[in-house]
Amino acid sequence: MRTLLLFLLGGISLLLSGCAAQASFGDAITEGEPTPIPTPVVPSKPIYTVERGDIVYERRFFGRIAPVLAEEFGFELDGRVQEVFVDAGVDISQGDVLARLNTNALENQLLNANEELAVATSILESAENKERFDSRRATLNLQMARLQLDHAVASAADPPSLDESLQINLLTIARDLAQVAIDELTEGVDPQLRFDVQRAQKQVDELNAAIASAELTAPATGRLTYFAPDPGEQVYAFEPIAVVADMTVLEITDEMDADDLSELAEGMPLTIQRAAIPGAVYSGTIASLPAPYGLSPDELVHVAFDEQPPPGEFKVGDRMNFTVVIDTREDVLVLPVSAIRTFSGREFIVVQNEGVQQRVDVRLGLEGGGMVEVLKGAEENQVVIGP
Repeated sequence: MRTLLLFLLGGISLLLSGCAAQASFGDAITEGEPTPIPTPVVPSKPIYTVERGDIVYERRFFGRIAPVLAEEFGFELDGRVQEVFVDAGVDISQGDVLARLNTNALENQLLNANEELAVATSILESAENKERFDSRRATLNLQMARLQLDHAVASAADPPSLDESLQINLLTIARDLAQVAIDELTEGVDPQLRFDVQRAQKQVDELNAAIASAELTAPATGRLTYFAPDPGEQVYAFEPIAVVADMTVLEITDEMDADDLSELAEGMPLTIQRAAIPGAVYSGTIASLPAPYGLSPDELVHVAFDEQPPPGEFKVGDRMNFTVVIDTREDVLVLPVSAIRTFSGREFIVVQNEGVQQRVDVRLGLEGGGMVEVLKGAEENQVVIGP
């Protein structure tokens, strides 16, 4: 009996020690047990209240700084650029020489033209000198013929003898011939000689003008915003290769599509800011819109500053934004846009009414600034459950 009791106590002890060993390795006990499923977190839906307020519908556009007054210009003749004296971005004054073409060929032509002019002028001067001497000689011959005729008439008998009559007739003819010589000289030198001089002079003048126009000069005072010629480059007459701008009067220009243009009108007020680094805010107006929306001379929207920014504040091409207030509504029922639900073209809200949620169709008006005008379907102070 005692032996059996000891055996039972030993078995119990062994069993307890085994359980203790297993308990020290708790993973073995829980291994295979199902993982508890967490209780799902039901997100709370946003709640809104229908309120009265103002709606401002505004649009923001981007454009670039541009001068109101700018002039394109270029050389007045074809040629190859020899020298360039300035770079784009500098301030210039009217008449400044900016670049020069190679004029070697023109200068050689000018030398030849000057030689032709000198020869033609010399021939004309010689002819004029000869004409002057011939005129003087003819005048003296006429005077002499008159004197001889007068003397013969005075010395002749009355009536004159046959010899005296012959002499008088011969002297009369001599006088008339002297007069013919004078009459011939009154026509002057050969007109072709004068024409040759005029033609040679015209060629010289044209070459001098061409050489002068080989210099590109500033047509106005301002900033050289664009300047393209490089030494050795071929350029063509009146091809725009430079732009001078009056930097005292700036504007903003932008190119828009028809959808944007349809919402704008000339004269609309707006605010202007630098796009990259917002700073000072300027007021302005839409000066002109492209046809058929306005009277712009080109395809751009032109935005005018109400007051010009300080000199040096902006550079041509700086990116700017301008915000236009398209429409406003004052003291109307409003809700956040996020409170509106849509389904199959239907716009509705979910109204909380004494613990009951009800779908109500709404008709909406102006939208702006994240808010929307509710024209129909909602009442002030109603509680709306967001989606």
